[in-house]
Amino acid sequence: MQQAAAPAFAPVVVPELADAVAIPAGAEPAAQTLRTASLQETENAVAFFSDAQARLSAKESCVADLRSLSEQARVYFPAGGLNADPGGIEQARLIGILLQDCKGVQIIVEGHSDPSGDADVNLKLSKKRAEQIIQRLGASGIDTMNFVAKGIGSARPSNIVGPESDAYYDRRVEFAVIEVDNTASFNRAKALSNQWSTSSCAQDLEAAIAGKNVFYSPRSVAAKQDEISVAFELAAMAMACPDARLRVIGQHSDDLRSGESPATGRLRAKAMMAMLVGQGIDSGQDIMAAPSRASGSAEQSGSRLDFDIIIE
Repeated sequence: MQQAAAPAFAPVVVPELADAVAIPAGAEPAAQTLRTASLQETENAVAFFSDAQARLSAKESCVADLRSLSEQARVYFPAGGLNADPGGIEQARLIGILLQDCKGVQIIVEGHSDPSGDADVNLKLSKKRAEQIIQRLGASGIDTMNFVAKGIGSARPSNIVGPESDAYYDRRVEFAVIEVDNTASFNRAKALSNQWSTSSCAQDLEAAIAGKNVFYSPRSVAAKQDEISVAFELAAMAMACPDARLRVIGQHSDDLRSGESPATGRLRAKAMMAMLVGQGIDSGQDIMAAPSRASGSAEQSGSRLDFDIIIE
């Protein structure tokens, strides 16, 4: 097997969650099954990505594509860290892009840790790794509503044989595709609606975002200060409400003369998020960007930001 290059990231170590690099001396190695170490290390990775995108237009193949990609994709982390390797993030992004065209599907994002250290600490760390991937996807403009974070801890060793240490392959995030029954989805949505009705802070936030928009000049992604203040007030309400998150939805005009595209809407959402984070809003917990969709009418410009709330 070709020697893999050293991971190109600077580890971000969380002291209280750090799993030690070394496996205790004398420990018996777990039984291992020979598997591909990483999707990015396989010789046909480029061909796979190209083929998956080419078949995206065939709706009946999207679930199969997602399963195939998810079974191979892995994101690795440094010891005790939450800084995902860039190659793994790109794999997660492709999963997110494919998911947008698959209805009735959820992606379980499974976080893992190596076996060293305290089991409870490892479980917490593994959940944070899964959440970190979802947050990164949301910040890049991918709708993460159908991603669910799950911490596994060190309960499931990777059993991967490769040029790196066993612990390296254990510190990972993997993905599982779950098909959701439409009836179950409807019942879940109804349950969430009922839960909202019992949460006063979620009700207040829902009332506050009604009719709230941020409007832009054509092709502009810079909001006026007074409108940033409106967004900040909504985000601050979301931070104070444990039941809800605020979603920023970047829109673009479908008027060809506007010179706008979905990228314009995504940039608006990302720019607003950056402004809010700069003013103390926690982007990982309370606000996330959503993908743009062309939207406008005679009464309302499509060059804008909308807001929505998501139940936790």
